[in-house]
Amino acid sequence: MASAPTSAVMQTVAIGSVYIAVSASLISFNKYLMQPGLFPHALFLTTVHVTVTSAMSLLLYAVAPSLFPSMPKARQEYKTVLKYIAPLGALFALALYCSNSAYLYSSVAFLQFCKEGNVAMVFAMSCALGLQVFILKKVAILSVVVAGCSLCAHGEIQFVCTGFLLQITSQLAECSKNIIGEIVMTGAGLKLDVLTFVAFQAPCSLLPLLAAAVFNYTPDVGHDFRASWPLLLLNASNAFLLNVMIALTLKKLSTLAFVIIGLVKDIVIVTSSFLVFGAPISQMQFVGFSVTIAGIALWGREKMQEQAEAAGEKDALLPGSKQAASDDAEKATFYADEFCVHG
Repeated sequence: MASAPTSAVMQTVAIGSVYIAVSASLISFNKYLMQPGLFPHALFLTTVHVTVTSAMSLLLYAVAPSLFPSMPKARQEYKTVLKYIAPLGALFALALYCSNSAYLYSSVAFLQFCKEGNVAMVFAMSCALGLQVFILKKVAILSVVVAGCSLCAHGEIQFVCTGFLLQITSQLAECSKNIIGEIVMTGAGLKLDVLTFVAFQAPCSLLPLLAAAVFNYTPDVGHDFRASWPLLLLNASNAFLLNVMIALTLKKLSTLAFVIIGLVKDIVIVTSSFLVFGAPISQMQFVGFSVTIAGIALWGREKMQEQAEAAGEKDALLPGSKQAASDDAEKATFYADEFCVHG
């Protein structure tokens, strides 16, 4: 009997460790590739990522269709799915392009500091659209997050405005995509699992990227691609593996585990940026990052309390499998917020 809890803990640690390693390594890998002399072409790096993701999604579905539980229904209603996902593809492409471009100008640590502010962006946008209620307690918690992010930005030793603006544009596009996607997908009655959503979204993002790549191609891009294509393929495979790990953590781990893993991942990314790339981090940024992490932890606690209350209200109304489906939906909603913050 005692082995069951131990086994569950070991599973959580194993999945969480792999997810953190894959996510942190992808960010460091992107930064490494964007260095002059390797492949400093953000648009084309993004295009390679999305191309490989599109191809590997189809291959994975052919080999293991059970990983795409909502795909059969999505294929039956593909016109409706594409109608809502296609516009989101452009936002996703913009987010990826700006995020990769920012590596040319700023350190991984600084960009990660900026990403922590996503939780405040999502809340502000949601309140503006009437999706969430403006509550002073939440505003107070998010004020802690924003204050920490402000300290991190103010304490940046090698601040480059271009990198900062690219990162903020990426975050705005990503948060907008998540919120708009939630609105339109829910309104259309579409509930897609992570991998099915990726399988549809990746080709929709690829089209505008290919069009932009054609008009921006130069001989230098071709030369750098031929010299670095094995690394590019490995990097893009890493990006796809992250999508698989997202699906696995969403299915296997609890909401509390999401919060803890997200916080640990942030610390790992900032630490690796400092140790691997030698990114200078000021004392003010250490203080600001600590404040931000505390704010994110409080926000996660608040979200879990909300979900616990919502689940309690639904217990009497949703017996058996319906209750399980409701719980999965709650986890998916919270995870989308967490990935927007930490991804």
